[in-house]
Amino acid sequence: MWKSRYKSKEREEYACVNCQEVSTTLYRKYSEGVIRLTECEKCGEVVDKYIEQDVVLVVIDLMLQYVQAYRHLLLNVRIQRPERLFVIFWLSHAAEVWIRDKSSSETQQVADQEWMFYRCLLLSAAEICSYLCVILLYSLWKNEKNGTTNFKHLIGSTLLGYYGNVAVVISFIFCLSHRLSYQIVMQIFLLVSHVQVQRVLFPTVSMTDNIIVVLVSKLCSTITGGLLTSAVL
Repeated sequence: MWKSRYKSKEREEYACVNCQEVSTTLYRKYSEGVIRLTECEKCGEVVDKYIEQDVVLVVIDLMLQYVQAYRHLLLNVRIQRPERLFVIFWLSHAAEVWIRDKSSSETQQVADQEWMFYRCLLLSAAEICSYLCVILLYSLWKNEKNGTTNFKHLIGSTLLGYYGNVAVVISFIFCLSHRLSYQIVMQIFLLVSHVQVQRVLFPTVSMTDNIIVVLVSKLCSTITGGLLTSAVL
């Protein structure tokens, strides 16, 4: 499993999931089925312990908000098709908002509910795009001197912070979308996810600055959604 996961990344630079030091390899192959994981020259730990672990274990560590899991996915397993992430998280977020609005709405007309869903799609896309725009502007400002911004990687990595939106499946099964406690927990989870992504993308920036960037981006996203809601309604 791990062979196919890293087969296309030969001769590329990797990063230690513990200290984010650059490494040229993740493992050394001595014979068929015999490998040795590369140790980081800076911290002495294994560069990427996740290459021998199942994807399920990686997802569990991701949900536990371990920054090592984020570094593994964002630096050692590059996201090739970020537009797929956008579609998945966009539909998940729109569906959750639609379910919540539908439960609180008094209308039962199919046409009204259909229009409500389209409106949720529009609002969700606008909020995600506005969040991305703020992160892109921040990245341009940080890298204006060396001009090394990789927009595709930056967009795909930032979108990963929205993976908590897929919890819409759980909220639909247990009817949680309309509960305030669930909404607060999900917003905190998404904020922490975005902060962890920022820590990976901007390792030289302090934790405080990364938190501020995420909060400002989220605020712009919320304002955009509010303005669009007023315009649509």
